Amino acid sequence: MREHIFLDMKNFKIFFTLIFTFICFNVFAADKYSKIYSFEIDGVITDATVKLVAANIERAERDNVPVLIYINTPGGVLESTRLIVQNILSSKVPVITYVYPNGARAASAGMFITIAGDYAIMSESTNIGAAHPVSSNGEDIKGEMEKKVVNDTIALAKSIAEKRGRNEAAVIAMVKESVSYTAKEALDLKIINAVSANENIVSILPDNLNISKKAEIQFFEPDFTQSLYNFIADPNILSVLLFIGIALILLEIKVAGTFIFGSLGAVCLVLFAFGANILPINFIGIGLIILGFGLLVAEIFITSFGLLTIGGVISFVFGLRALFDSEKSAGVSVSMWVIILIISLCISLVLLIGRLIIKDFKRKPVVGIESLEGSIADILEWDSASNSGKVMLHGEIWNASSKENYEKGEKVKVIVADGLTLHIEKNNNE
Repeated sequence: MREHIFLDMKNFKIFFTLIFTFICFNVFAADKYSKIYSFEIDGVITDATVKLVAANIERAERDNVPVLIYINTPGGVLESTRLIVQNILSSKVPVITYVYPNGARAASAGMFITIAGDYAIMSESTNIGAAHPVSSNGEDIKGEMEKKVVNDTIALAKSIAEKRGRNEAAVIAMVKESVSYTAKEALDLKIINAVSANENIVSILPDNLNISKKAEIQFFEPDFTQSLYNFIADPNILSVLLFIGIALILLEIKVAGTFIFGSLGAVCLVLFAFGANILPINFIGIGLIILGFGLLVAEIFITSFGLLTIGGVISFVFGLRALFDSEKSAGVSVSMWVIILIISLCISLVLLIGRLIIKDFKRKPVVGIESLEGSIADILEWDSASNSGKVMLHGEIWNASSKENYEKGEKVKVIVADGLTLHIEKNNNE
């Protein structure tokens, strides 16, 4: 009897264990994420990108949904990159980073964001790396500042690699030696977790992320404010806004009273000032740009045989290249093609203003006695013996003289006004 009871108890324990396992399995399966929120980082990393990442991660945490970040960036502001990395590392939901599409890159600041993800993926034909901090003109930072910035950046890369279990040596090499890797190389070196096409991305996610293989990816476009931030945060757009703003203010000075050019110029400068809070602006660069404008304008009034123009162009180039703070940026710079376009437009604008000024000097006066030259008058009376007479001009009677004879009512042309006497000639256009 006791043996029978013991067997029953044993069978009961086995049955209870199976039931408990089945329930736990179903509860676990029910807790799998069935949806993924996604958005993209496309372009230069700035404070605008920080706001975009923070808003999307906050939404995902509120709805308890994982995040997928599509990345395609040439780099950006180091401080902004740190804030984005902090958002990703402290996220309460899984964050997947994905360098996409084919041909995209996670260069410089983009490298830190990519490796910060819980699961980092790269699409085929993409690359990652070249994260050595550089100045705003694309050159290496020199002296003690280089050691400070580079060591600080290496520490950031190393801390992320330790946190996510990535190859520290390979990650540090991307910062210290500006090494870049293809997607396959990055996978072999254990910098990332996978290489995959976009249509397979959900199927390759590991079980520890607890994401269903049938999870739906919901993409979020940036709202109007975020789009405006992204637009203004482009260094090329900012430099163009600064140029247009200054140019329109100069036109307002030339064509005073319209307020159209001045108003538009003020709007452009306000937008530039707004963008200056997003990107680290170097005010020495702004000073050089204003100096360049001043030299080009001075060329109109001072005969320098082109020396002021050359000086203005040089000042423009250096000003635009130094427009962004090198200590706080990582490859943020104005495109050389944009610089060439701005300088070309600026020179054209100066030539146009110069032409208008020269035209003003050559234009005949519209007031005073000199304005009568070229006017058409009517003969009131004429004395052939003295070659003089009276003419009607603009409702007034004038004395007139000429070497030719005229008939009453004949129309004549004023050559020059000499006191109260008009020297006239026949109107050949009649």
